[in-house]
Amino acid sequence: MIDRDHDCAKSLKKYAATHAKPYHFLDSGLPNVYLIGVKYWVCRKCGAQSAEIPAPEQLMNVIGESIVMKPGVLTGQEIRFLRKRVGKKAADFAALINKTPEHFSKLETGALPLQEPTDKLIRLTYGLLSEDKELLARIAPRFEEWFKSIGLSKKQPQSIRIKKAGNSWSSGA
Repeated sequence: MIDRDHDCAKSLKKYAATHAKPYHFLDSGLPNVYLIGVKYWVCRKCGAQSAEIPAPEQLMNVIGESIVMKPGVLTGQEIRFLRKRVGKKAADFAALINKTPEHFSKLETGALPLQEPTDKLIRLTYGLLSEDKELLARIAPRFEEWFKSIGLSKKQPQSIRIKKAGNSWSSGA
């Protein structure tokens, strides 16, 4: 609770976010998200801001898509955003990308540099878990390139042994 000596509602000035002066959308949890075309209000006395955000779920999906499709390596804050958008705990997401919880935590905080293979795996994992058909369609042309950069396709496949048991088959030793 912010302790103020005034009522912000009585001191609001309305603005419309434009290309020249976009609204800094800090509620995304990211420092670099700016919105254009939204209405927002600023308290003339203390500078507190609030905005009218239509379709917030769609907005968060578009932010996720923008992060996945951006050039360059993901930041720790972007990794955290993607993980939270798919509703995974850090330890669970770490397991999905074959990292320890400690290693993953260091990626999210920026204490460890993110390597390209892990970057691509995080993007692909988010894309699949998000179930966003538009994002999956945008990822599809890059899938093979990203998958190859992960390095999984270079490993020798592990042998699979199948045993004939009477008139059927079973897996195992």
